[in-house]
Amino acid sequence: MASDDTIFVTIPSYRDSECQHTIRDLLQKAKNPLRVTIGVCWQYDKEQDQHCFEFWPEELFEGQIRIEHVPHSEATGPCWARHKAQQLYKGEKYYLSLDSHMRFVTNWDDILIKKLSQCPTEKAILTTYPPSYELPNNIHTSTQPILTCAKEFGKDGMIRYVGKELKRPSSVPIPAFFWVSGFSFSLADMLLEVPYDPHLPHLFFGEESSMTVRLWTQGWDFYAPGVNIIYHLWERKHRPSFRENTSTSEAEENSRNRVRYILGILSRDEVSEECLVSLDKYGVKKDSPRSLSDYQSLSGIDFKAGTISESAKLGGLPQDAYMEDMTNTLLQLISSLN
Repeated sequence: MASDDTIFVTIPSYRDSECQHTIRDLLQKAKNPLRVTIGVCWQYDKEQDQHCFEFWPEELFEGQIRIEHVPHSEATGPCWARHKAQQLYKGEKYYLSLDSHMRFVTNWDDILIKKLSQCPTEKAILTTYPPSYELPNNIHTSTQPILTCAKEFGKDGMIRYVGKELKRPSSVPIPAFFWVSGFSFSLADMLLEVPYDPHLPHLFFGEESSMTVRLWTQGWDFYAPGVNIIYHLWERKHRPSFRENTSTSEAEENSRNRVRYILGILSRDEVSEECLVSLDKYGVKKDSPRSLSDYQSLSGIDFKAGTISESAKLGGLPQDAYMEDMTNTLLQLISSLN
């Protein structure tokens, strides 16, 4: 493990023209861009997606972008892509997981490292749904910091989350119940201890619940940074989805059943052998220091019963901690992407 302050960033990108601008903004706004290395799982069509590389920032910091090139027709969803991006890791100290359509505040790298150092536990992860920006670079700077909260269970049995806008920033990170894939910053031990599960083809909802439970049972704690550091493009009209390739309903249902088993919703007898592949590495480990039951008691989520406590819906904070409107409307787009 590196002893300096190097940062490894993973980005899964599916035919997203914003990826090039995300990387450029990330490097240009870092206080020390030379400590940043980016691993991209780039899923694209060489002929149709040339516009995705018109402003590719190779000239900024040559050699700092590692790319796994994948024909878009072979894409099987975000879990596999995040797993592939993680394979580009080469010993950096910190790990930042992002989406391919993000913007950053100036000196974001220093701010993240400082905020992580403020967390009271060693195995801490800064994570939350970020506030929004609009194309091309209209950042909603008036938005207060966001805390991720439970919203509801969907018809597929997978929980939906929502970002709720706090009344004011916090000088210290805020304990949280839930982990978010599009903004997660921690020591890189995280990706070594709890690597992304590549056996969840075509899954979208359920990805974050599975990782939340796997991380927490391995001793990782979640914190919202309490200030806005990263912004996310919640509108998706500018890019296609991996679902354009083929009918994936059977594979997605198998992936859901794998997650249902990890979350204790289904028993071993209720899932196929296909759903049980490599769970010693990608499930809740038998020797985990915390249990699934412990997590459900803490968070107020009962996955099997499909119930959510009022505390979980408020992220563990009192209702008066949030803006009167409670929810950031743009962030609720995450619940309607399917």
